[in-house]
Amino acid sequence: MKDLVPLPKIIIAGGTGFLGQLLVQSFLKDGYDVVLLSRNISQAGVLGRLVEWDGESTGDWIEELEASRALINLTGRSIDCRHTPSNRQEILDSRIKSTRVLGEALHHCIKPPAVWLNASSMALYGQCIGGEEAHDENSPITKSGFLEEVTVAWEDEFFKFNSPNVRQVALRISFILGRSSGAFPLLKKLTSFGLGGNQGSGRQWMSWLHQDDWVGIARFLLEKEDITGPVNLASPIPVKNKDFMRVLRNHFAPLKLGLPAPSFGVRIGCFLLGSAPELALQSRRVTSTVLEEKKYPFTYSSLNSAICSLLE
Repeated sequence: MKDLVPLPKIIIAGGTGFLGQLLVQSFLKDGYDVVLLSRNISQAGVLGRLVEWDGESTGDWIEELEASRALINLTGRSIDCRHTPSNRQEILDSRIKSTRVLGEALHHCIKPPAVWLNASSMALYGQCIGGEEAHDENSPITKSGFLEEVTVAWEDEFFKFNSPNVRQVALRISFILGRSSGAFPLLKKLTSFGLGGNQGSGRQWMSWLHQDDWVGIARFLLEKEDITGPVNLASPIPVKNKDFMRVLRNHFAPLKLGLPAPSFGVRIGCFLLGSAPELALQSRRVTSTVLEEKKYPFTYSSLNSAICSLLE
């Protein structure tokens, strides 16, 4: 009997969430053995093979990294919460500690994965006001603000790891438009209730990415061996909040009308919902020079086509 050839393996830390499960579905279709490093290995309905870790210390899970195809780290406490001192510390620690211990684990591997994709955020560019040019991977970064500080520290920890055998890419992720999770289903529901007007001034920029392009870009970056360093994961056409909400109203609002939410209303609403108002009010305008130069073929570059696809 011939020896069975093991399936190619991909490790996803923090892969039980919305973004991770989208990747798992794609990899499983192609026959990969997908291992999810998770604190909770008894979760029902999760795709992928669960392996326990605590996100901050080494353990038996390191064996899974050996000879794997890729490591993807999506670990991190959600920022969609009230940014109290304790939550801020947890948001920071969950990112720094998980990234640090993965770096330590890779140093123990005889044959480490060829590529390590680590989640990051577009927040480190700061805000983009009015007619300022969109930020790309060559734009300066800033530490002015909580989310900015967290993201800079996160990437600093990631790039402390350095090995000629492991290619590293920081995924500076924008607002993901997804069918079943994330902010889009909530915005859709509010709009259908007649609450789909501008949020705040409506002039703040929104950088976004369709869930299919989230998967497409991640897989593109795994294959493109000449891409290293930070990459912005965002549609090439960011929009202002007023335009984003108008597209939602055209699809979901009664009579295509919606009450606006002034800044103080957004702040009150976010407090009641246990969220952070800056997630809706800050202005982020980001595009990717890397993806443009490497000719990534966006499936959805226009907002209207992206929204239409989510109705299917």
